[in-house]
Amino acid sequence: MLNVRLLIPLLVLAAMSAPAAAQDLVPHRAVYAVSALDRGKSDTGTSGTYAYELRLTCDGYVVNQRLRLEVAGARAAVASEQQSQMIESRDGKKLRFEHRTTTGGRQTSLVKGEALIGDDDKGEARFTDPEGQSVALPGTTLFPVAIARETIRQAQAGEQGFDALFFFGEKVKPPQSVNVLIGKLPKRLSDVKIPEGGEQLADGRTRIYYRAGFFDTEANGKGQGEPAYEMSSVTLDNGVELYGTHEEGDGGIEYRITHLEALPKPECK
Repeated sequence: MLNVRLLIPLLVLAAMSAPAAAQDLVPHRAVYAVSALDRGKSDTGTSGTYAYELRLTCDGYVVNQRLRLEVAGARAAVASEQQSQMIESRDGKKLRFEHRTTTGGRQTSLVKGEALIGDDDKGEARFTDPEGQSVALPGTTLFPVAIARETIRQAQAGEQGFDALFFFGEKVKPPQSVNVLIGKLPKRLSDVKIPEGGEQLADGRTRIYYRAGFFDTEANGKGQGEPAYEMSSVTLDNGVELYGTHEEGDGGIEYRITHLEALPKPECK
């Protein structure tokens, strides 16, 4: 992918404060049509699909993501696919992750492991593939679901943006520094429609628009230079994403929702 990071729409504050922890996300399954971007404009050279699933458990969240792209070649299109599975605890302190990439049907990368933030506010990610690798995590690091919840909380509080440290686990690297800007929904995106059958998940919900830049960090946690990538999103205040972009340099992708369905909530004591 252009190495696209699949983010829950997607974003250090005392980010796991009580208000953030109270923000829950609705379990759902969504599918998106994907098209390429060239310098911010639509390009016909790449197309694909993006599937996203969020399930709730009594202890946390299970996220499955799959992005499949068809890239035009000299003789035939080449298919590339990225799959991710993540299990994140409800308190945002623990993450199990597995990220797999294939090109032309052959696996080209596999990264998996577990990240944990301890009670002493010191954390670590340990990788089982590549085996024996680890990185330190500051106590303010946010995992994918936690950063999505924090973005919604900030938007509902009327804030215009925030900074955070974010760890996804797709590379053996320290957390990235993220700058999130929350703004007014652009007119060009006001017509993003809810797919038939998914209306119950959207009725009465507020649409949130934000842009985020992700910066690679040094050991001191400070971002360096230009962002490694940027993204934008239109997301409902229950965590359902309707539209998004992912841009790296002059290239990127955009995706629009085509299918949406609710998933059952767990019965917990």
